Amino acid sequence: MNAQGKASFENSYRGCSPQLLARTQQLWSARGLDHERIWRRSIGSLNSFRPFRVSEFNVNSAPMDAFLLFDQALIWVAALHAAACRSDTLPETRLSREQWLSVRAVTFRLMEQLDGIRLLFFADLPIPAMQIARSISEDADMVLAFLVRRKLAQRFTNCSSVEETTDFWRRHIAGGRAYRVVTEQLYSVGLDYGSDGAYSDWRRSTVATLGAAAHTSFHWHLMRDASPGFEPLFRQTGDCLDFVTLRLQEMCAYSSVLQDRLQEDLVSLRKQAAGDPNPDILAASAAVIGEITVNQWRRSVTEDATG
Repeated sequence: MNAQGKASFENSYRGCSPQLLARTQQLWSARGLDHERIWRRSIGSLNSFRPFRVSEFNVNSAPMDAFLLFDQALIWVAALHAAACRSDTLPETRLSREQWLSVRAVTFRLMEQLDGIRLLFFADLPIPAMQIARSISEDADMVLAFLVRRKLAQRFTNCSSVEETTDFWRRHIAGGRAYRVVTEQLYSVGLDYGSDGAYSDWRRSTVATLGAAAHTSFHWHLMRDASPGFEPLFRQTGDCLDFVTLRLQEMCAYSSVLQDRLQEDLVSLRKQAAGDPNPDILAASAAVIGEITVNQWRRSVTEDATG
């Protein structure tokens, strides 16, 4: 029997806080979703999937708690990708075909990157994890930018060569351009997410730190062989998990704020699945999984703010 066949949700996060486990399962059951089945369909299908041994984290529950929340956010990305793959089965969609194609392409890349970070977490290799985390952050901004700018998604899907793709990236994504598209739109709906403030300062600092990990330097040697008193921003792979989890949760929350049409299409997929004897459970559940992810994001933000 393979690892997935022997594993269950609870057994795969041994060492996690019992309160977090119970709260997570309650969130899913309250919305009538089969958490175990969806977890197996998404997390259980990853190349990085394997159950943990209790001895791997025997100090406190924090690393495993972070890992569980990371996987919860990953499930939403998997559901969004499944929905994008199924969007062409709808008689009509509120998002344009180019928007759905763009979301499908970027979420496919995100799934591979998230799978990679899980493997690096097991191996405790923070520097390559940081490099991937930076790319994930950019891709999360890309998804949101495509949702709010239909023509941008069209330009993206029209790229047919490496040269055109590179030019598109340089003009529309590089240097935080996609992020600015998102913050401008957030501001227009009453959420001030501009260039000033503690969050923006933290985000810029974090992204700069992640970007610097792409280049070999003595600074990053110190991360793994630190002198007394040296405290790098990202010392453990778990730090990358925390950052990536937050970015994915934000991506989920802001997608519903910025683009009502996405939610309408996800609800249409759920209704369509009701009459399908063999529905894609991830695509059918994407709208509700998004609600769970936003709930987890709000709780994380509240807990960070209070302590």
